[in-house]
Amino acid sequence: MVISNLNIKNFKGYTEFSIQLNPKFNMIVGNNGSGKTAILEALAVAVGSFFLGIKNTNTRGIHNDEIHISSTELSEEYLFPVVISAKGIINDENINWSRELNGVRNRTTTVNAEKIKSIALQLDNMVRLGEKVNLPIILYYSTGRLFDQARKNDKGNSKKEVLSSRFRAYERCLDSKSTYSQFEEWYKGKELARLQKGKEDFALEVVKNAIVKNIPDCKNVYFEFDPDKVRGLRIIFNDNRNLPFQSLSDGTRNFFAIIADISYKCLVLNPHLEHQAIEHTKGIILIDELDLHLHPDWQKRIVISLKETFPLIQFIVTTHSPFLIQEAGKDELIILNNSKVDKITSGVNLSIEDIAEEIQMVENPQWSKKRQKMYHTARKYYQAMKKGKDTQQMKDDLDEAMKPFANDTALYSILEQRKLIEKYKKKSN
Repeated sequence: MVISNLNIKNFKGYTEFSIQLNPKFNMIVGNNGSGKTAILEALAVAVGSFFLGIKNTNTRGIHNDEIHISSTELSEEYLFPVVISAKGIINDENINWSRELNGVRNRTTTVNAEKIKSIALQLDNMVRLGEKVNLPIILYYSTGRLFDQARKNDKGNSKKEVLSSRFRAYERCLDSKSTYSQFEEWYKGKELARLQKGKEDFALEVVKNAIVKNIPDCKNVYFEFDPDKVRGLRIIFNDNRNLPFQSLSDGTRNFFAIIADISYKCLVLNPHLEHQAIEHTKGIILIDELDLHLHPDWQKRIVISLKETFPLIQFIVTTHSPFLIQEAGKDELIILNNSKVDKITSGVNLSIEDIAEEIQMVENPQWSKKRQKMYHTARKYYQAMKKGKDTQQMKDDLDEAMKPFANDTALYSILEQRKLIEKYKKKSN
């Protein structure tokens, strides 16, 4: 499963928008309010159309609060139709499909999504007959993925489905809330089964290996059943620290939860692939603010981890981090400007300063805001002094701007010397 093109009309902040996607990895960057999250939400609608053909699984429609609003001097009005259309490869077939919303009381249409629905329905029937067909992984991690836990008894999420159903990996997969508790329950069950049967479980080992390989300094992961200790997942580090999951830093939990959740869902969706489930599962995963809570070194590591651990999955992520941008390869970096795709490029040959200046439009990233303020204040003062238009207020402003640099004797001396030179020139004239 891959989406190659996405077109949006009257969705959130966009009236018209088109984007071409890399089949492997996509990193979307832009200023706050540039529409990065809106693109992920639109992609969730597009890829969620697959669930039209999966029984007992909720699809993702267009919500009323996602309708673009036109504001004029006379009124504010919703614009219709709201259209999300996509082109891609679903189960090795090249297809086009779209969803529309034509009124606040209407439902999102499905008439132009019949092809993706029929493919999904065919897969659904084959799975229920016990055939070993591959199912795609579909996930959306919003910025609430760490703390905003999904409730277990939400309406529309019944537990009538057989517990071992492969389709359970699709439960809440496009929900903006965290589904980490699902992984924890799965891991706990696998540990119990291993103890009960007295033999190793390949799925448990595959997931554990993925976690240990990718989480920095992680040596082992296990579920604690001892009633005298904190029950739940525990992580043993190389320095022999043994910590429960809830005691880990936000960054570690975030990194852990993403790797663990994707890994176990690959196993649930495609158990017949056994040890190759992670490497051979295809699909689409959307992650908003991939850098969330991560140290810069871990930010660089997570991009490599996702690419190497899940080689057949298409990732579409957003970020503000220059450290992540540096890891975007050829045609993986999508730069937004004025609600349009400005260019698609790479970040691997750029320094952090290059990224800050050329991509994120940060003026003088080498300087602090105070130093920039001092520079501009000094420039304004000296230019005015040359023209004989300097004022006492300008001098006072410069003195105030220079205070944070009083300990920088070289800089302070240069500025004071410049003042004296300009004052001498003014008197000589």
